[in-house]
Amino acid sequence: MTSSNIQFALAADIGGTNIRAALVDFEGRITGRGSINTEPERGIDDTSDRLAKLLQAAKATAPVGANIVGVGVSTAGPIRPATGTYNHPPNLPGWHDKTMKPRLSASTNMNVWVGHDATLAALAETRFGDHVGAQNLIYVTISTGVGGGIIANSEMVTGASGGAGEVGHLSVRTGAYRCNVGCDGCFEGNASGPAIARIARDRWTGSGALAELAEGDQEKITSRMVFDAADEGDQLAQDVVDLTIENVSIGLGALMNVFNPEAVVIGGGVVQGLQRHWQKLQKTVIERSLPGYGGTIPLTATRLGDDVSLLGAAQLAFRQARRL
Repeated sequence: MTSSNIQFALAADIGGTNIRAALVDFEGRITGRGSINTEPERGIDDTSDRLAKLLQAAKATAPVGANIVGVGVSTAGPIRPATGTYNHPPNLPGWHDKTMKPRLSASTNMNVWVGHDATLAALAETRFGDHVGAQNLIYVTISTGVGGGIIANSEMVTGASGGAGEVGHLSVRTGAYRCNVGCDGCFEGNASGPAIARIARDRWTGSGALAELAEGDQEKITSRMVFDAADEGDQLAQDVVDLTIENVSIGLGALMNVFNPEAVVIGGGVVQGLQRHWQKLQKTVIERSLPGYGGTIPLTATRLGDDVSLLGAAQLAFRQARRL
């Protein structure tokens, strides 16, 4: 097969801290990687111009005569996919009601399609993850925040204005911690990385393995320290991990009950800690799900790592290009 027969897409992943770009072929092979700091305070136009240079560098690695179908962009949201317009994005301050889509299209002279990062991660899982071909799949990322992507009947669920999948704001514990946008007792406010650290800080005793890991300073506590201290038998840390598993299970069980997916895939930094308690997590999710699932819950951790967003962005471009 010659390079002219192979389809490629340029893919970008925009987060609050970093932006990555690469060239991706239809089989998911990634080349031409590059990254820059997001620095959203510099403005969306400045970021668009810097991203365009990153994409041009990735494009330069393509074989001679390569068929590049366009640009797929995975981004933190909320965002309206049709226009690429942001809707009060908490991690991209100053970008509300703005879009980089026209400017990026003009800079690259290519079609540009934009999607929410978790939604595109779900799409990537159906193509390259452990559930290839799944028509109904939920992807949940548990990291600095909690977000979700929904594939139903093989289509991305985006909602009326692109806001579908904000699963971080499901209520898991009324009267508990709030997230940064003020939702009472929500998934994100009670099970994200910062939430785990905050709960541990509020229960601080100043002794034990957690105190040692934090060098005696409760403000240094991270979610990773909590999981590590729990492994060392620290009772405070174990209690926080148990509470985290319960909170995560309530959220995941609710998604199972509402969507009846073939699979729920979780990713993000907190998953590394949760994987050490996988059997307990699965058992607790089963307890929170309808009995129709029996003793088998279709819950897995992603094996695509950070590439899931780039792969999803490329898949968006391939899908949309076929519809032109």
